[in-house]
Amino acid sequence: MQTKPFRTVLKPQYLDSIDHSKKIMMMGSCFSEHIGEKLAERKFSINLNPFGILYHPLAISAAISRMIDNKPFSSEDLRFENDRYVSFFHHGKFNHTDGQVMLNNINDAFKKGRKQLLSVDNLFITWGTAFGYSFKEADSYIVANCHKIPGNQFNKKFIQPDKIIHEYQQLFDQLIEINPTIKIIITVSPVKHLKDGLIDNNISKSVLLLAAHQLKEKIENVSYFPAFELVHDDLRDYRFYSKDMAHPSEEAIAYVWDYFKKTYWDKSTVELSKKIEDILNALQHRPLHPENKAHKDFITSVKNKIKDLESNYPFLKFEKEKGSI
Repeated sequence: MQTKPFRTVLKPQYLDSIDHSKKIMMMGSCFSEHIGEKLAERKFSINLNPFGILYHPLAISAAISRMIDNKPFSSEDLRFENDRYVSFFHHGKFNHTDGQVMLNNINDAFKKGRKQLLSVDNLFITWGTAFGYSFKEADSYIVANCHKIPGNQFNKKFIQPDKIIHEYQQLFDQLIEINPTIKIIITVSPVKHLKDGLIDNNISKSVLLLAAHQLKEKIENVSYFPAFELVHDDLRDYRFYSKDMAHPSEEAIAYVWDYFKKTYWDKSTVELSKKIEDILNALQHRPLHPENKAHKDFITSVKNKIKDLESNYPFLKFEKEKGSI
């Protein structure tokens, strides 16, 4: 008697090659951070969230539009709240007690992001929620982050799929005109926004999923990566969530990462990544007797491996690793 499967498995299908020579940008919610950091560790050329983590589709599109239009930030874009300068266009990681320092930081990230965007091969955009907040004093746009400012100073808004589709059709047309070979991948974050309640969270995610599907159907350069479905429909168990019951656990992130590799890496990329991982793992080794000849030979071996990779793949940079040896 054949045993029935105990879960629905979303089987990966190889779609496209994303190798170390490609330029990648990731913008949006936590999926961008989790996958982007793993790519950066393995020496991919990636610009990760130049505005910090963003959750709302319109906050993300505003950031991309601003880079396309080349509109850096000025002191007028900053507010002084809770003893720190903040920007409604950025995540709180940029907040600073010194306004000029913050302005320099966000504009430095802006310039690097714009440069990457104009020639990027793969742009990943991750939407987190269809619920957004506009600051009552400037109600014309959805803020990227409320920065712990009292909620009574904001209006909560729910975006419809048609609005997202219209906004991103125009945005993607601009991007493709500038960079005709760009490949855009939309994902929906599996993180549950429990502050909206489970029912509203599900409605929110459904709006994002519908908009992503429509854009994929309308625009040839656009595809979809099923991060949401992998966690909610494939794993589908609270043991794959962290203690807050909202964010995916390390095991779930590893599962999505493995699916990502099988979707976008060809054999040569897998092999090169393995060589890079071997070097990084070797450098984590802490010897009991660093003065021993065996350890010195080990270090020489690692240096030679780095030299060989840099020689064969000039786009790989190991400056940080070489400085730590």
